[in-house]
Order: sequence, then C-alpha cells, then structure tokens
Amino acid sequence: MDVGGFHEVPLDLRAITSEATSRQISRLQSRHSSVGDETSEPEVLHKTASEKDPKYARFSNKTKHVCLLISAMSGFLAPLSSLTILPAIPEIASRFNTTEEIINVSNAIYCVCMSLSPCIFSPCSDIYGRRYTFLFCSVMFCVSSALVAVSQNLAMFFVFRCMSGFFGTSFFSIGGHIVGDVYHPTQRGRAMAALVAGAQVGTGFGPVFGGIIVNFTSWRVILWVMMGAGAMVMVLAVFFLPETSVQTVHSLVLAEARKTNPSTRFVFVPFNPLRIMKALKYPNLSIDGFIAIATLYTMFQLQTPIRSVLEPRFHLDSPLYSGLFYLAPGMGYVTGSFIGGPWADWTVKRYMKKKGRRVPEDRLRTVLIPLGIMYPVSTMIYGWSIEYKKGGMAVPIIFLFMGGVAQTCIFPASNAYCVDSMPELGGDGIASSYFSRYVAAAVASASCLTSIKNIGLGWTCTITAIVLWIACGCAVVLIIWGEQMRIRALVKAGLRDADDLNSIQRQMVKRHKEI
Repeated sequence: MDVGGFHEVPLDLRAITSEATSRQISRLQSRHSSVGDETSEPEVLHKTASEKDPKYARFSNKTKHVCLLISAMSGFLAPLSSLTILPAIPEIASRFNTTEEIINVSNAIYCVCMSLSPCIFSPCSDIYGRRYTFLFCSVMFCVSSALVAVSQNLAMFFVFRCMSGFFGTSFFSIGGHIVGDVYHPTQRGRAMAALVAGAQVGTGFGPVFGGIIVNFTSWRVILWVMMGAGAMVMVLAVFFLPETSVQTVHSLVLAEARKTNPSTRFVFVPFNPLRIMKALKYPNLSIDGFIAIATLYTMFQLQTPIRSVLEPRFHLDSPLYSGLFYLAPGMGYVTGSFIGGPWADWTVKRYMKKKGRRVPEDRLRTVLIPLGIMYPVSTMIYGWSIEYKKGGMAVPIIFLFMGGVAQTCIFPASNAYCVDSMPELGGDGIASSYFSRYVAAAVASASCLTSIKNIGLGWTCTITAIVLWIACGCAVVLIIWGEQMRIRALVKAGLRDADDLNSIQRQMVKRHKEI
C-alpha cells in the first residue's frame, strides 16, 4: 500500500511501543472483528536508511532549520535553570537558614528529576506526538519556574525546583527525536551539534547571567527570567513547530478504536516508563551511555564548585567576578559546537567511502582525541593549578575553555549514535542516554564539595580524568566490536534477522583480509 509516496508495511509493535500498547491494539482489533469488521491490520510507515527515503523529504530545509532552532532554544532552558543559581547558592542558603551543601543537594535532586524525565516524555512523544508533548512540557516548565520564584521555605524550593528540572529536561529527548525525524543520518552530526550548542550555551552563560543578577538584585529574579524564557519557547512552538513524527502510536490505536466507535476522539495509551531503562540492556547503548555519563559527570564536577574554590583562591569579593569564570567553558562550548558536529558527519562520510556502507560506530572515532586527551588533561591541569596556586587566573580560564571545546566535540557524536545506531528502538536510545547521564550529574553535584574538602581539588580532578580515560576505552570497544555487538543484540531481541549478523561478519572478515 502506498500513501503520499511512503510505502507501508505491517505494524511491528516491538519496535515502536510497549507490550501494554500491543495488548490494547489487540483488544481493539478483537472487538471490531467480533462485530464483523474484516479490515486489514493497522499499518505503519516503513523507515529505511537510504538517503532517498521520503521520510526526510517531508519538510523543506527552512522548516527543518526552524524545528532545529526551536529544539535548540528549548534545550537551553534546563541547564540554564540548573546552573544559573550556582553563583546564588550562598544567598539562597542564607535565605532558607541552611548550608551551601544542602543547596547543592537540591541541585543533585534536580538532576535526578532530569534523569527521570526522559522515561516519561520520550515514550509520550512517540505515543502522542512531538508537538503536543513539547507544548505540555513548556507550559509546565513556566508554571514550576514561577513557583520556585515565590518559594517561602526550603521544602517548597526543593519540590518546585525538581518539577522545573523534570519538565525542562524533556526538551533534550524530544529535541533528539525531532532531529531524528527530519534529518538523514549523514546530516545528524551537524544537527545534533546545534542541539547540543543550545544546551551548552545555557550551561556556560547561565552562571554568568546568574552572577550578574545576584550582584545587583535578588536571586528570585533568576527564576522569573527562566519563566519568561520558557514562555518565549512555548510561543514559538505554538506557531512554528509542526508535528515531525511520521505516524504516532496514538493515531494507530485511535484508528482501531474508531472502527467500532467512529465518534472516539481520544484513547489513553498506557506505557511502561521503565522501557527507557530497559534500552540499556543493549550493550552498545550502555557503553555509549557511559561515555555520556563520564562527560557530564566531569562538567558538573568542575562547574558546581567554581564559586567555592575560586573565590578564596583569587580573593574575589563579589558573585559577579566568580560568575565571569563560567564564560571560559561557555565560550568553549560555543566553539566546540562548530567543530564536533561537522567533524562527526565528515568522519561518517569518509568511512562510508572506504567501506561502501554506513556504519554508525564510525561516528565515535571523533571522540577519541577530545575524550582521551583534551578533556582529561585540561581537567587535571585546572585542578592542580588551583590546588598549588600556580599560574594565576589565566591557567583555569584557558583549561576550562579547552574542556568546554572537548565536551561539545563529544556529545554530538554520542547523541547521534544513540539515534541512528538502533532505529528499531525508536526514541528509547537517546532517552536512555539522557537518563544515565543526569544520574551522573546528580552524583557529581552532591559529592563535589565533599570530595574537594576531603582530598583536595587536585585529586578530585585526577579521579575525574581517570573516569574520562575509561570512557575513551569504551569508545574504542564500540569502534572495534560495536557493530557485531549491536546486531547480535537486535537479533537476540527479535528486531533483526540472523542473516544480518552473518552478512556483517562476512563483510568484516573481507575487510580484515583487505587490510
């Protein structure tokens, strides 16, 4: 059957939805068949890896760029909300009569909520569509930010701050889905780099902005600004963000329901939030997840205590001055966003010419230098220079910048790999990566000050560098054995044919003989 130029094949429920949804469609099919309806089974649009796939030609380049812009702007919100208050931690602790460590714990809880968010909203975007899920989360982000701004006690601050993290982080996974919906795999590196750049600009410049606000007015103004930024993104989405899903699960279930009740307008589709975590059972996704964990762990380990370690080191007497140190990694993030994505796409195309086919693992070759050299070395030099009070302000500024460049060269390749390596899982791949990385961010936020007080900044940064080197080893494992590992896991799960694995093994043997 052909609809609008797309070829349709029977619906494979294993690839796009949960067992609960499968059972629901089966019940609906049984119900309408019992009243004599002999129509065919529901169908879903077939997705191929070919560059001629009409899925990627549904939108003009202008529309694709608008979708990417809105997604990148939305990705700006969660890290901005998380890190903008870092320069204000002493003032917030004083307002609620608590310690800075307790406020850092609130940041850790915020990160835990960030990790849980993809488990809910990634399946929701598959079921109900990207646009509706995006709009709901943007409304709730605005509401929760306003409630944090008017918090009257520590409990209220904790609860609504967690809500803002929960709804704000949804934009990462939804944005990754949107990129996967509209951009071909050979173009996803650049698109993912733009998406990451939005988040990293918030990460780098948010604390500077927060330092300026706290220096001249109240920390509550930060949250009102967050609400305004969320409202702006929401308005843009209302008018300019189309539905990018080829076909949603809800539309399939609704079509079945209307066969027996044509007036049905909405059907609740159940899903299992643990489905996202189950995606980590695939070894290549769990290994790539560790790369993301190590990268984000390092970022929070370095940035969370900046004010606490740099104010006494350089005798700074204003949150504005310590906040300016966040400009260094921020500029690094922006610079790296222009390097990482194009570099990843160039690498994929280069190895396509060598192998005669596209291998998603080849994209990860671009992370070896930033993950194995730039980031760990920058982290160690930053830590030990402050520990021994060597080099003045120039040293931490330079190496925070270098670490920022390295980080933004890692994420586009890692994120794009989650999307295009296992399209059979829908959005679960990228969502599982965000789940795992923000658990690491929570650990870093909660433990960084304690670690620095007990073993010093130098050894804390050394341990962090070791974690990065382990992650680099993970990238090497995926580059060498990842393709076989991935196909074998999909065959075991029943999502690929055993012939695919045999074909890959034959091609690898042939390639080895040629070398």
